[in-house]
Amino acid sequence: MKPQLLRLFVLIIASCALIVWSFNLIYSAFDDAYGYNLDAEALLRQGSLEFRDIPAGHIAFSAELMEKLAAGQLISLGRENGESYYYQQLENGDLREMGPVVSRPGSDKITALIPLLYASLALTILLLIGRVFKDLSLLQSKALSFGDSPQKLKTGIRPRSAIYPLALSFETMTAQIMDFLQLHKDLSRTISHEIRTPLSRMRFALELSREQLPEQYLSRLSQDIDQIEELTRSYLSFAQVEHQQHKQTRQWLDADAFMADLLSKFSIYADRFQFSLQLDCQASGGKIQIDPLSMELAAQNLIANALRYAGKQIRISLLATERHWTLTVADDGPGFDDKGSELRRAFERGQKEQSSGYGLGLYIVRKIAIWHQGTVKIKRDSDLGGAAISLRWRRPVF
Repeated sequence: MKPQLLRLFVLIIASCALIVWSFNLIYSAFDDAYGYNLDAEALLRQGSLEFRDIPAGHIAFSAELMEKLAAGQLISLGRENGESYYYQQLENGDLREMGPVVSRPGSDKITALIPLLYASLALTILLLIGRVFKDLSLLQSKALSFGDSPQKLKTGIRPRSAIYPLALSFETMTAQIMDFLQLHKDLSRTISHEIRTPLSRMRFALELSREQLPEQYLSRLSQDIDQIEELTRSYLSFAQVEHQQHKQTRQWLDADAFMADLLSKFSIYADRFQFSLQLDCQASGGKIQIDPLSMELAAQNLIANALRYAGKQIRISLLATERHWTLTVADDGPGFDDKGSELRRAFERGQKEQSSGYGLGLYIVRKIAIWHQGTVKIKRDSDLGGAAISLRWRRPVF
């Protein structure tokens, strides 16, 4: 930052010097225009200055001017035509009149230098902050572009700029973030392809060995394989959410159709659980504005969470108000403990015996809520007695 600070210091000093020089020119112009001495001899030679004596009562002076004349002072009187006459009291009480004297007009330099002063001030401001604001605007546009489509960026800001160190740090940061994202995608791809294949072989081998192994070992191995597959699915969902933000598109959908399609995916659980639906979107004309893929993923996570903890009943509601939509999934299970707020973070799990999974479900829901400018609220349902998780997001303002 030292070269940038030195250039800024030199620029400020040069700008201040320019302002002082402009003020000096204006002061000199005023002095030339209005501060001059009368050359009486030159005026006499030119015949433009005349002397004549007049009686004391010929001109009616005020009492104040009479006192100045009596004290020997020289006074002047101006006329509308721009001529000035000077008066002095003689020893015999008469007055001596000198004139006429025509005042010189003011210099035209003043009119020209005042705009120069304002121009110098404007130039100073432009030199001080103009380039900085231009570079900051460029950096801002690059940051917004990175938010919309992550990629390694070059800001194009020159090394002589005052914010070049900041721009250089931004370029380094974007490169590191893209490296991490690529590493994350590669890891997700590896988990998806390289782990599921051996798991499938293990499950196939386990089925072939079913008659040769005791039931307790078969059950233990089957549970371990299921746990690894569950971890793999959770991680893939987590990776999908982490990288999907810049691809989301908000659309207007029919609320009834969205909820019907959502419930159809859980119809296989109808014999074990009682599903109830509350739908009221009349305030928004029966429609909702969402990103279909991400909101469906959030709703599925909420319902899957309810299936894990519910005893028998699960209630799903979608309500529209004047400013928000609210999707709530409630169950008659044990509910959450005091860690409700912490469960919205990644890899946080409940402490109850029924708690399972890997702490990613509610984190995914919270991320999707943030994308929709919404919030997630966890509380105990007053009717069913279990947990009630609500995802609320804003309606567009027209």
